Amino acid sequence: MDLTAIITGSIAILSLFVGLPAIVFSFIHKNTKNKREKEIEKLKYQKEILELEIEKENKQIKLLEEENKRLDKIIDER
Repeated sequence: MDLTAIITGSIAILSLFVGLPAIVFSFIHKNTKNKREKEIEKLKYQKEILELEIEKENKQIKLLEEENKRLDKIIDER
């Protein structure tokens, strides 16, 4: 066997054990990164929804307080 065949064979074997796993793991890493980004985006939307619900509840409380004041005035006038 000549030196060129040995080098070519070595490169082929190394590419199987180094190159192929590197490609596979890069796709796995990219996929998990995308999943994490989507989960973070989902959590941001959930947070925004909860904040809007809190704001809605606070406004309802204010409305009830105003209604209570109005009814107190009516009761006091009697």
